[in-house]
Amino acid sequence: MEPSIYRYIFKNTYRDQLLLILLSAVSLPFIYVTLEIPKRIINEAIGGKNMPFSVLGFELEQIQFLLALCFLYLGLVIVNGGFKYVINVYQGVVGERILRQLRYELYTCVLRFPLPHFKRTSQGQIIPMVVAETEPLGGFIGAAFACPPFRAAYY
Repeated sequence: MEPSIYRYIFKNTYRDQLLLILLSAVSLPFIYVTLEIPKRIINEAIGGKNMPFSVLGFELEQIQFLLALCFLYLGLVIVNGGFKYVINVYQGVVGERILRQLRYELYTCVLRFPLPHFKRTSQGQIIPMVVAETEPLGGFIGAAFACPPFRAAYY
């Protein structure tokens, strides 16, 4: 076992963690545009100072431009939701996978205890020690490296 939980996580899941960080980095431009569109809706489409609006060579009136921005915003919200869903599901998969491996390693460590220790200790104490005590680590393991960059986009 590694002395640090971060070292253990990175040693066993560095490819998955790098993929999660990459997914987070790919989602950042979409998050930025999603935050920028409402400003455009208020300032340009509702304000309507530069009429008509030229978008990709098409002339749009105020209502058409407002609708185009609203549909663009809706599409970006759906895309961001998809990114969040994929990242969260993959974090769960990574967490459960490494948690299974951690439980296996703990179980092998428990089997190294001296035999008289097993005679004094009930099974009701050993099994929860391996299963229930490691359960909170599952969510932490999946989000240990990928969550900070993803959350940084909102702050």
